[in-house]
Amino acid sequence: MLRDAIQHALDGGRTPPQLLERIQRRWWTHGYARALAEGELSSPVGVAVGLVRPSMDCPDPMCEDGTTLHLNDACPKCAERRADHRHQRLMPAQRQGHPQPQWWECNGQDCQASGKGPQPEDGLCQHCRNRAEQTKIQHATAGLIAKAETAQKAEQLRQAARWERMLNDAHAEHTERSRSARDQAEAEQHAADQAEEIRRLREQLRREHPELAAYAQQQTS
Repeated sequence: MLRDAIQHALDGGRTPPQLLERIQRRWWTHGYARALAEGELSSPVGVAVGLVRPSMDCPDPMCEDGTTLHLNDACPKCAERRADHRHQRLMPAQRQGHPQPQWWECNGQDCQASGKGPQPEDGLCQHCRNRAEQTKIQHATAGLIAKAETAQKAEQLRQAARWERMLNDAHAEHTERSRSARDQAEAEQHAADQAEEIRRLREQLRREHPELAAYAQQQTS
């Protein structure tokens, strides 16, 4: 059933993106989102068919729930039908003194919807009310995401600062160790140079003054 409804909608001149827009729009406009939240969505297949099937309220095949697709404007036939509903106020029961529910128009921006009965306090149809709630949720979600991103960036900065301190400490320790090792190597080299100089002087002394070398040997023995 659902496959046939989708195929019929596509054969009626709608592209897949247009069909997707229809589904998203009707999900809020027809109250399916609220019914799901309240646990009153009893027929998922029937809802799915209602989301994709062509509109049965207007004879114009280019009318998409009150909007003419190729003109991107309000459908005149739907506007005429709503005007007829608004002007049909004198019913037999009314003539007998029994007031009937009145039609009202939605106060939402760029909204052509109308309703019958008591007008809501905010003057909005269910679609505009759901859209306003969705906008509030999106703004609140965006705020939470921004706060989370700010916190994440702050934590990244703290981590970067800790890493920088660790690297600086490691570099300082390495530099100190390198300096100590270099100083020790220089001291050892200096001692070796001095020892070599003393040995060279002794050899020179022996060559130039052999009597001193013999005397030094006697004193040592």
